[in-house]
Amino acid sequence: MAVIEVAKLQVRSGLQENLPALDTGEFGWCVDTQRLFIGKGTLAEGAPETGVTEITTEYSIASILNAFNSLTANVANLTITINTITSQIGNLVPVSIALSGNQSTLANIANVSIEAYGARDLNYRIVMNAQVRTGTISVMQTQGNLITWSDDYVESGDTGAVLYWTGNTTTKTAVLGYTSTPTSTSGNLTYYLQSFT
Repeated sequence: MAVIEVAKLQVRSGLQENLPALDTGEFGWCVDTQRLFIGKGTLAEGAPETGVTEITTEYSIASILNAFNSLTANVANLTITINTITSQIGNLVPVSIALSGNQSTLANIANVSIEAYGARDLNYRIVMNAQVRTGTISVMQTQGNLITWSDDYVESGDTGAVLYWTGNTTTKTAVLGYTSTPTSTSGNLTYYLQSFT
């Protein structure tokens, strides 16, 4: 009569936080998360990397969903970042417009959106009356809900042109305009907008 022996095969088990480095082909069962892992092997044995690989079970779904949700959130954030960069690159494209002499008021040179407490900078170059002025004009909405602006520039001589901002705190927009002296000749303004600071 044949002798039958029954052997019990048991794998390592314990809490996932205590999962050890498993030997090549050795299983590790996490009793708390109900997840199963197997040792990858060593580099000397030809494994591309060391560590453990999870063997998918019905309880792996939560882990997969977490990874998928994380990936989805990262893609959404990346999309927002790409849109922001695209918008900023668009703002860096110089705009060139003609300026007239003896101009008392001309609005709507540049109509830009502004946010509370963040400065919007416009870099510009004016060529008028055979003179050149290069500068940065900034506009912002203050905590007191006022539109303020400043102009920092250098010029080779008097261009005869003065830039100014007018703002609307309700629509959160600011419009760039200019005046020029009666002796001003026609000229040119080239500008581009910077991102918020």
